[in-house]
Amino acid sequence: MNIVAVTGMDLTYLCEHMPEDLASRVHFHWFKNANEASKHIPEADAILTAGRMNPEIMKQATKLRWIQTLSAGVDKLPLQELNERNIVLTNARGVHTVQMSEFTISLMLQWVRRSNLLHDQQQKHVWDHQIAFDELYGKTLGIVGAGAIGEAVARKAKAFDMTIIGLNRSGTPLPAFDRTVHGEDGLQQLLSESDFIVLLLPSTSKTRRFLTKDHLGLMKKSAFLINLARGDVIDEQALTEALQEGKLAGAALDVFEQEPLPTNSPLWRMDNVIMTPHIAGSSARYTERASSIVYHNIRALLNGDDMINVVNLTEGY
Repeated sequence: MNIVAVTGMDLTYLCEHMPEDLASRVHFHWFKNANEASKHIPEADAILTAGRMNPEIMKQATKLRWIQTLSAGVDKLPLQELNERNIVLTNARGVHTVQMSEFTISLMLQWVRRSNLLHDQQQKHVWDHQIAFDELYGKTLGIVGAGAIGEAVARKAKAFDMTIIGLNRSGTPLPAFDRTVHGEDGLQQLLSESDFIVLLLPSTSKTRRFLTKDHLGLMKKSAFLINLARGDVIDEQALTEALQEGKLAGAALDVFEQEPLPTNSPLWRMDNVIMTPHIAGSSARYTERASSIVYHNIRALLNGDDMINVVNLTEGY
């Protein structure tokens, strides 16, 4: 089987730790860009990508049966074409659980312990021991998207004695949550009751602009919003205005409607916004975790077994 990886990600671990039973049956080629990979694409049975696909690759890959993306999100891939050509798509769902749940907790602590202000005052040699701080203890955390990452966030938040509300599609109770809700009524309850709201939704046709201006109006003025999902799951302009007008206390944003965020965006200059450049899922162990999914799926394709993390091309996740 011919597998072509086209990504700037470091796949050294994946290549060096390929199990022997796979290495003897697979021709694995890794290239940093599509131009370098071009002569191998026509013979590729499978392609590895970091989440994007050059349209020219799809035209050239006439033998393609399977695409493995090393991202969880698949919104940048040609799902309709894959569906029409009966190409299986699998993602890296599950590899972000540890780092994204840790990152969420760190952002909430950064907010209540005012880490940004403390850092600024250190740079200015300001000694002020009268700064007022808040706590996570006793606060309510609403998690919009109570999947694997959401459950990991909930478990960690429980260590801080927080109350956890989760939104999922069915409202099915989950062990790490005090309460789970579903539907528009459930979303409104979550937003109105939570001190912290974390967005962990995939980007699909059903979740774009999932949170509207009206939804933002339901939140407490003291609430803090964290978006680690995709920039298009919320009305960014409405969020910016709510932050500017004091209708929302603050936000931590790792994703944006346009990335990189344009330099003229007012979000860059707002003291009540913590910004990061789409790195919540980054970790030194990322490739190691993703490799186990890749190895399983290579073996499954070779042996005719079930692959894991198969994406529903119609639903988009």
